[in-house]
Amino acid sequence: MGKIRTLQQNQRLHTLLAEAGLTAEKEALAKQFSNNRTGRTSELFTTECGALIDHLEASLGLAPVAPTPEQEEESERMRNKILSLAHEMRWELPGTEKVDMGRVNTWCQTYTKTKKHFNHYTHAELVAMVTQFKVVYRKYLKELEK
Repeated sequence: MGKIRTLQQNQRLHTLLAEAGLTAEKEALAKQFSNNRTGRTSELFTTECGALIDHLEASLGLAPVAPTPEQEEESERMRNKILSLAHEMRWELPGTEKVDMGRVNTWCQTYTKTKKHFNHYTHAELVAMVTQFKVVYRKYLKELEK
């Protein structure tokens, strides 16, 4: 069983439904994107709601804004910072020094606002995620002091 859609997803979904003139069709769309599991958008799982949002954005011609090369470079530095902190916290595969990406992805999908795979975060989302991960790292260091 998945997690119910987020408040941010709900707000974006209803904005897109209104823009597309499909508010009256939301029950049918909820059924379609939940494989007939529900007719209520409030009961969509995060993945289902995300797929519906992507569908509506595509139908409205709302392509995501491509990041600049500078943003891509900065995004890569932020990802590397998170992986460096994960390594320092010993989030490693057993018997190796490689970061356990499964653990990182689980953390991302459990504790971050948008609950996505690590490599799917936008530049703006990574800024917030680095800050959030630094809090986790500081808590880890405090636990070591005990």
